[in-house]
Amino acid sequence: MPFQAKHDFLVESSHDELSRQNYVQRLRMHILNQIGGGMRAVYDKRVKPQFEKSQGRAPKDEYEVHVAMLSDNYGQVWSTMMRSCQEMVWDSVIPAVERAQPKLNERIRGLNARYGTLTLDPSVKVPRYVSATDIHLMPGNYHTERTADDASQGALYDRGRFVYNGGAAGPYADAIPRTIATYIRRKWPDFKPAQALELGCTIGSSTIPFVDGFPECEVHAADVAAPVVRYGHARAEALGKRVHFHQMNAESLKFADGTFDLVYSIIMFHETSTKAYRNILKECHRVLRPGGLMIHMELPPVGDMDPFEAFYLDWDAYYNNEPYYLKYTHEDIRACVTNAGFGNDKFFQVLIPDLARSPQAFEAVVGGEVIKKTQVARVGESAKWFTYGAWK
Repeated sequence: MPFQAKHDFLVESSHDELSRQNYVQRLRMHILNQIGGGMRAVYDKRVKPQFEKSQGRAPKDEYEVHVAMLSDNYGQVWSTMMRSCQEMVWDSVIPAVERAQPKLNERIRGLNARYGTLTLDPSVKVPRYVSATDIHLMPGNYHTERTADDASQGALYDRGRFVYNGGAAGPYADAIPRTIATYIRRKWPDFKPAQALELGCTIGSSTIPFVDGFPECEVHAADVAAPVVRYGHARAEALGKRVHFHQMNAESLKFADGTFDLVYSIIMFHETSTKAYRNILKECHRVLRPGGLMIHMELPPVGDMDPFEAFYLDWDAYYNNEPYYLKYTHEDIRACVTNAGFGNDKFFQVLIPDLARSPQAFEAVVGGEVIKKTQVARVGESAKWFTYGAWK
């Protein structure tokens, strides 16, 4: 298993715990890549022909493919293994977090910050789209506090996510934000943000690449869940990074109009709701200065995918506790952005190849080549991050 970068607040696992995490990580990659890699052939050679024979036509959408694929033994086994392994990810990490919790919270509570700040707001109400489910099957989700000043959900997310993605996002689990930050810097070299804001920052692993990428910029990060921003602040301090963390709901930001030059998020919107998505876009527009940039990396829309690809992407909506996932991938993104106040001519979208895994493809996109066809990207070498936004 690839090694996760150490910092002073990363929970230490015992030898046996680490062995179990390594096993789960390898098992998940096998299910995802080897077994999951066979799903398309099963669909093309068996499931689709059977559907066509019984219905006299091909499946018209991902919903019909969903029913057909999960009526097939191969699809059932793959889906069951994916769900079970996701539960195993968290089970492999929880014992170490539980053991570390009291001392971890005490250390974070007594932290003497040298770089950034942490602003908590107990009046923030955790919205139902966060409180009502354990997203990604992570027990307690982002927000649960089991004791005063609890940061253990941040610790659980930090280690569990690394096991989940098999280290494919790098030792700091920051491949996507590092790619997006580099894209902004290279695509628009004259853009020099003085203040930036990340929404839905969790533990700040997607914040720090913007600190590194824009060293003259004052970087703020907001999340509705207190445990993850507590942990994120401690993590950033341990790494020597200046980030200003806020417990704040992105639907009603406490910043003045026109505060930021750059507002961004990394895979956040699909964990909100239809109403929240629109509210957050409006807030992005409000807190941006004229000439500012809004940019979001998210799940790709399924509109130009074939029904099988759309089914494969939307599997998580049904079995990984991501109920808005399905609705989000069917949104008219351009319409939502323009309805939030951005000009239609200021809207853009692009598939950005992962900087570390596809450097030549990344350079091509920065140079002006636009990859138009949406593709399903999970962990593989050809991962491309669907990114969109607008200038104000």
